[in-house]
Amino acid sequence: MRLTAATGTVFAVGILLLNLDLGHSAVALDALGLYLTKNGYGGAQLIPLGNFYHLPINSNGKPANLIIDTGSPATLIFRSSLKALGLTELKTNAQLSSVFGQSREFYGTAMIKALAAGNCMLTNVPVAVIPALTDSSRYGNPSGVLGLRELNKFGAVLDLPHQLIYFRPPRTNFEAGQTARLIWTKNGWRPVAPGAEVSQAMRSILTEQGWTPIAFSISRRHLRVPAEINGVSCYLMVDTGAYLTMLDADFAKRAKIGGVRTRISAQGIGKSSGEISLAVFPSLRVGSYEIKRGSATVGVLDPEAIGGGTDSEVAGLLGVEHLAMNSAIFDFVTRTMYLRPPPR
Repeated sequence: MRLTAATGTVFAVGILLLNLDLGHSAVALDALGLYLTKNGYGGAQLIPLGNFYHLPINSNGKPANLIIDTGSPATLIFRSSLKALGLTELKTNAQLSSVFGQSREFYGTAMIKALAAGNCMLTNVPVAVIPALTDSSRYGNPSGVLGLRELNKFGAVLDLPHQLIYFRPPRTNFEAGQTARLIWTKNGWRPVAPGAEVSQAMRSILTEQGWTPIAFSISRRHLRVPAEINGVSCYLMVDTGAYLTMLDADFAKRAKIGGVRTRISAQGIGKSSGEISLAVFPSLRVGSYEIKRGSATVGVLDPEAIGGGTDSEVAGLLGVEHLAMNSAIFDFVTRTMYLRPPPR
C-alpha cells in the first residue's frame, strides 16, 4: 500500500502513557515484555487474523482496528470507516500508487486527535484517507493500517511471536521541569534518548534466546534489509502488510529463479497485479540470517513503489509469512530486526 506524494503539511504528534498496567491484564509477558514495561514502555495486544496482525484502537473515542503494515509509508484510514470514526477528509489531487503501479484513485488526509491502543495514547496522528479494500472481509474488515511513519516516530517494538506492540515513553520535557540522565558525547553532555539504553538490553535478551539481529534502514520511506537470493545480493522491502513474499520478475530472471505459473493475481491498494508465479529456491539470506528453501511469489513490481533507486537493487517484498515463521521482532529505536529459526 503506497502513496505517491506527501501532502506537504507538517503535523505535531505526541504520545502519552495512560495509568494502566499491561502486566496485570490478560496478557502474559515474557522476559522482553516485562523488561520493556518496567522501563516505561506502554503496550497493546495484537490480534492475528489470517496472515495479518490487527491492532485494536479507539480513534477519537470510536473503536476500530488497524493492520500493522511496515510496508505502508504512512498510516491509512479507509474512506468507508471515516463516518464511524468521526473523521473529516480533506481532499487532494494526489493519486495512489501500489507496488503494482499507479492507480486512478485519489487519496485525502485527516487527523486523528487521540488514538488509544492498549495503555498508550497517540495524539494528533495524521492519516491518509484511501478507498476501501475490494474484499475487506478477507483482511478481517480493518479500518485502515498503522504505517511505518508512526512505528518509527513513536519508537515501537513490534513483537510478532508474542502478538504485542510496545511504544517508547515520551521524550523528556525540560521546559516542564523534567530531568533526564545525561551521557558524555564528543559534542558535550547530552540527555539519553528514550529507549536507547533499553534497546541495548533488549539486544542482549534476544540474542541470548537465539535471535539474530539484522540492521534495517529506512530509505525512500520504506523499510529495507540487505539480502542475498540464490547468491545475488539485493535489498528486500520488509512488509508486514504483504500476505506473501514477492520478487520482481526481472530480478527473478537475473537470479535464475524459475517459477510455476498460476492463474492467481495479487491485490494492492487501487490496483492489482497480473498473473503471478510461485517459486522455491535453495537460499534466502537476510543479513546474516538464512532462511532455507526460500519460497516466494513472482510478479511485476513498480520499482518506485518498493523503494528502488540507483544506489541499490530492491528485489521485492519480504512478506509476513516468512516474518511470522521466523519470529520477527522489530526495534524501531535502533532500527534492528530480530529473526529466530522456527522450532524443529
